[in-house]
Amino acid sequence: MQKVNMERLQCHVQNYAWGKKGMDSEVAMIYAAGHDVCIDGDKPYAELWMGTHPDGPARLKRNDIKLSSYITETETSIYERSVEETHLPFIMKIMSISRTLSLQAHPTREQAARLNDRDPLHYPDRNHKPELAYALTRFELLCGFRPAVEISTNISAFSELGELMGKDTSKAFQILVEAGVSEECATTKAALAVCFKKLMHAREDKQHLNSLIDSFLHKLDLGERGCLSEETVKVIRKIAADFPGDVGIFSPLFINHMILEPGECCYYAAEEIHAYLSGECVECVGCSNNTIRAACTPKYIDVDALCEVLNYRMGHSSHYLVPPVTLNGFTYVNEYAPDCKDFILHEIKIASTSENSSRIPIPSLSCGSIMVIVKGEAELENLSERGYRRDKHIRIARGDIIYIPPGAQLCFYGCQRDILAYRTFSYERGPDHSLLNIANSMQPVASKLKVQKKGRAKYLIVDEDAEIFDVETEMDGIC
Repeated sequence: MQKVNMERLQCHVQNYAWGKKGMDSEVAMIYAAGHDVCIDGDKPYAELWMGTHPDGPARLKRNDIKLSSYITETETSIYERSVEETHLPFIMKIMSISRTLSLQAHPTREQAARLNDRDPLHYPDRNHKPELAYALTRFELLCGFRPAVEISTNISAFSELGELMGKDTSKAFQILVEAGVSEECATTKAALAVCFKKLMHAREDKQHLNSLIDSFLHKLDLGERGCLSEETVKVIRKIAADFPGDVGIFSPLFINHMILEPGECCYYAAEEIHAYLSGECVECVGCSNNTIRAACTPKYIDVDALCEVLNYRMGHSSHYLVPPVTLNGFTYVNEYAPDCKDFILHEIKIASTSENSSRIPIPSLSCGSIMVIVKGEAELENLSERGYRRDKHIRIARGDIIYIPPGAQLCFYGCQRDILAYRTFSYERGPDHSLLNIANSMQPVASKLKVQKKGRAKYLIVDEDAEIFDVETEMDGIC
């Protein structure tokens, strides 16, 4: 009969340079609380990974076996064991951000496969990477292109932006906006795509770029704002301090600046441009480590690949918010369920009780899940009839990370302090990482972005040779 055992996990920390250092990092504090480690005060602790991805695989604390191997051994029929490791479809993370992350996007599954085929060194995964960010503290990010009207307003307010986007192409974009062409129209998106690609390639002329950055920052000093809030101006100055001379300094002019307060959550799928700015969050992502970067990073930059995968959707930042839903029968569990099958996040808040006998159940799921304890101390009991005595009761506290197998019926009791925990799960099957393409890196294949549109022409082709966007031609008979 199948075992239903909770398992304590030993998880993995990523020390990326943008992370907060030492015990200033929530990642470091949670990691130290749940693991036998010493924290280096001079080292950044950026991400705590909780999942099965090969770049940071969780292991069982009791025997150091990979969680992916344990799942194969205990949760699959002997007739289904075609692979040695069974991966979860998600990675749950705690993130602590001190410095702006790269301006980036993630590919769809189809795009990831193409990128992996042509450049497996920089794009090792063939899976997509949708992302959800739940704010633990005030959390700031850039996400998604601004509404077309706001981008046009900022082009007018800051001539430097129009020059980087190309005077003719940026004017063509503005003509479309002023004519009332919908920002959802393929023509408007294609016009933005041309402008964006020209801007991102401006990094190739550093002297000219630095001159425009100086002029732009001087206008901000003089009080010019366009559609920018004072909070966004602070972000621009921070990016300029973190990455002087970087074209990403202009990104808040055309990308939404979002501020999440604790408990607020946002989600964006593949093909969406974004950059985290500051704060701490719980992040859920698809089981992939592919990132396409174009600015604000010392790492590998691939402007053409980024421009190729973006969907160029424009709109308000509210589009990305994920509202919590309190579960029926579990008033202390809020569910954050985006339009994505790779992960669902549960926020679990349980008040301390004076009665040790009071048992507070959490939902039983028909899939595996990972839970991290961020605050509190209590007993966790497995009520499943098939549970072994070894794991019937375990003492949990801040920093503990638990794998909960399918069908487990768990409850908290003896909560001496308020409990705050986060649990991620999915009913999907994870990717097969044994199929990763580990061949030598190949020369990137030239590609073109094809944007479907209505009208007489079937496609509008936007490529690196495009110097101008013909408004009259492109508007004829469409939208």
